[in-house]
Amino acid sequence: MTALFLGAVWVGEGDRVDGAIVLGTGGLLIWGYFRSGSLWLALAAYRTGNVERMRDHVRRVRWPALLSPRWRAYYHWLQGVALAIEGRVAPARDHLLQARRWRFRTENERSIMECQLADMAIRCGEPAQAWGHLSQARRLVHHSAVDALIASVENRIPAEAR
Repeated sequence: MTALFLGAVWVGEGDRVDGAIVLGTGGLLIWGYFRSGSLWLALAAYRTGNVERMRDHVRRVRWPALLSPRWRAYYHWLQGVALAIEGRVAPARDHLLQARRWRFRTENERSIMECQLADMAIRCGEPAQAWGHLSQARRLVHHSAVDALIASVENRIPAEAR
């Protein structure tokens, strides 16, 4: 906001080039915040384990269709996590499947999301699909902590579905 005010003052005083640059920069910063700022905060909250704050920030995303492809992946991923926490398994799974279509920054994050999809498949009574999601999670490069997540989800899959 300060940049917009300063830019407007400079333009008003006759310094149009510098004022326009500051106005444009301020506008882009504000647009960036409204476009993906709350989603960035939601991702940070998720990474620190503050799920309630994550849910609040995800709800503040007004126009998910305007998100860049990478941020759209995170929007659907975190929206799916939030819905799963609320016990709304079918819409949570839909969002996780939508997240799968977009590009994540790391394979580790995609691996975690595949584990969450496997969990949703188990909850929906589809253990064969859960096994497929876990196979995908194993193939992706991930941190060793994700191996424990894969193992815990795998232990919930009946032996005949493996």
